[in-house]
Amino acid sequence: MNVQLEFLPLLLLLFLAFLVPPALSRFRWLPVVVGEILVGMIIGRSGFNIVRPDATLEFLAEIGLAVLMFLSGLEVDFTLLTSPAGSKRRLLSPLLLAAVSFFLSLGLAAFTARELVARGLTNDLMMVGLILSTTSLGIVLPVLKERGLSSGPYGQTVLLSALLADFVTMLLITVYVTLKSKGLTLEILLVGLLFVAALAALRLGRRFLPQTKLDLPFGDIIPASSQTRLHGSIALLLAFVILASLLGAEMILGAFLAGAVLSLLNGPRQSQLRGNLEAIGFGFFIPVFFLMVGVDFDLPALLRSRKTWVLAPVLLVTAYLIKILPALVFKLRFSWKETLGGGILLSSRLSLIIAASGIGLRLGVIDESTNAAFVLIAALTATISPVLFNALVPARKFRDRSAVAIVGNTDLALQTARELASSDEKVFFLEIGSARAEAARQAGFPVLSAFKGKAGLPPLKNLLVLTEDDDRNAEICGEARRMGFSPVIVLVNDPARLDRFAAPGVQTFTPGLYRATLLALMARHPDLFHIMTSGRAGHQVREALLVNESFGGKPMRELQLGADILILSIRRGQESLIPHGDTKLALGDWVTIYGQAESVEALQARFESS
Repeated sequence: MNVQLEFLPLLLLLFLAFLVPPALSRFRWLPVVVGEILVGMIIGRSGFNIVRPDATLEFLAEIGLAVLMFLSGLEVDFTLLTSPAGSKRRLLSPLLLAAVSFFLSLGLAAFTARELVARGLTNDLMMVGLILSTTSLGIVLPVLKERGLSSGPYGQTVLLSALLADFVTMLLITVYVTLKSKGLTLEILLVGLLFVAALAALRLGRRFLPQTKLDLPFGDIIPASSQTRLHGSIALLLAFVILASLLGAEMILGAFLAGAVLSLLNGPRQSQLRGNLEAIGFGFFIPVFFLMVGVDFDLPALLRSRKTWVLAPVLLVTAYLIKILPALVFKLRFSWKETLGGGILLSSRLSLIIAASGIGLRLGVIDESTNAAFVLIAALTATISPVLFNALVPARKFRDRSAVAIVGNTDLALQTARELASSDEKVFFLEIGSARAEAARQAGFPVLSAFKGKAGLPPLKNLLVLTEDDDRNAEICGEARRMGFSPVIVLVNDPARLDRFAAPGVQTFTPGLYRATLLALMARHPDLFHIMTSGRAGHQVREALLVNESFGGKPMRELQLGADILILSIRRGQESLIPHGDTKLALGDWVTIYGQAESVEALQARFESS
């Protein structure tokens, strides 16, 4: 075959990957990855058979799966695995509820697999049980983020349940495959070397790459840094994939561990690096993987087999029961709707169940028709579960413009409060634990107590922790996170203690670290620094909370802002977006606006009008 013609199938796949998202824009309930699988079925062996698997496409699909598992590991926030000391609700912590739910789910999956084997619907109890235990972190996380639920105790509980389901089943599948292919030999202990390698990489990274901990606000001061980290991240992924292959473990476990190591090294603040990795993965490799899943899908085998006609609906029902029944433990802390919604969302299966089923097919422990049934279950649950969850669990309500709360009895705290008040921000001081606010009372600022967390308090834009003692600030941060406050901005005087504050929703400010950064910014961009600090005559920089539903889902280019208004950035949850014409606004976005004072105030009023 002509070399140029060998690239035609890949060109077709990439062209279709480009068309799928806009084609599904009117069907927001349908995940893009499901659309890619359906398109792959149309052009593959189940449809017109235009694209046939070859070495190049299979290799790129394998890389796509590795990158997907790598990004799943990168999404792991290990600070969620700890419960703050002294928590009154320690027995109902997200980690404990998630662990109980998962292990109950694992037991139900094993029982279901045994029944399926007994009735002759499948022939491998262990593999089928593990496949049924999976969930899809790649679906759970975006759905929770979209609903504004990912940062609270409920969202953390569901996220941890998905994380445990992904990680533990991935590990057990790796061990089982090793036993199945090589038997009970000493070689199975080699799988443990993957974890040793992960710990070694983490230790070396923290020792020799301390600069990755710094949260530099202006990346153009060190323009090569992010690319260097990008190259290192890809090298880390390939190293663990190769090591897993050499040790006889599954590639997906190595890729997942590489992502977890990178997550621990970078902390929750490296959004630019994560964005670059997601651009590479979701821009090229991952769509190829899902399209090839559809291309390889054997719908005729599913339709021919009588066994599969029975197996598919049975698997669909059990896929939901296996997750919904164990999720009833969530009722100990959450409402019935949240409990059922969490179980339904955890029933989503996609990448991992497809990968695990493919491994079973390769080993010969499941046949073509059973594999097709599992892929069908993945497509159905990935489509149905988010829709049902959105119907059951309401999105977090965004009320009137939030206030800024400050903890601290220092001159810096008072100066910050006065600066915020002069910019028309609502400000009050908060007393948490032993943190008093007598000076704030004398200065005329409202002082409230946080004995019951956020209950009874105004809606918060963020919480500033500004006492003079780093140890005290760390304790207040832990208490604030337990109460559900997010985001938290905390003063850290000693850069050596930054690791103590690495947590979701916590942003540190260390004067010693940022002094050089701000001076460099002044030298390179004096006008930008002037805008940030004093502003120019008649101009303002303001941040508006988008609660006006008429703007939700609108692209930036349709806003017709006028020549004297500029949208500088959009903060969505813990992500910071650089807006462009196609960027769509979402309710709950914090939009940073710059322009003429009157126009800025008018746009802010429109955004914040409910």
